[in-house]
Amino acid sequence: MTRKVQVKKMQTPAPGNLDRDIDFICKSFGYFSQRDKQDTAGKIFRLLVKENSGESPGLRSDDIALHLDLTRGAIIHHLNSFLSAGLVVKEKNMYRLRSQSVQRCIEEVKEDMDRIFKRMIQIANEIDERLGNYYR
Repeated sequence: MTRKVQVKKMQTPAPGNLDRDIDFICKSFGYFSQRDKQDTAGKIFRLLVKENSGESPGLRSDDIALHLDLTRGAIIHHLNSFLSAGLVVKEKNMYRLRSQSVQRCIEEVKEDMDRIFKRMIQIANEIDERLGNYYR
């Protein structure tokens, strides 16, 4: 599966505010932009994080749209972006974070990236060997 992950260095929020902490994670993954005037990505991410606690199987896109009073199309657009990054999984038309823990979710995305970079480095090494370029 193709992964598209963006990571931004953001200012750490002051402790003690759950929504700001969730927003920090969302912003760090590049999901707050000038184009997202209604903060749709943030609203969806906050909802998924809060819904993820417990034994919830996830949320349907229609339920998210109804809960947030947004169009299903806008919801699907952002959910697809979360899916592409590996933050969210879809099972039987239900969307949820890929792990019950937000921390574990981020660790799993990092592990995905580590595997991709490891393979890229292997191929780069093969290219360099064939071209006679050596890295010390």
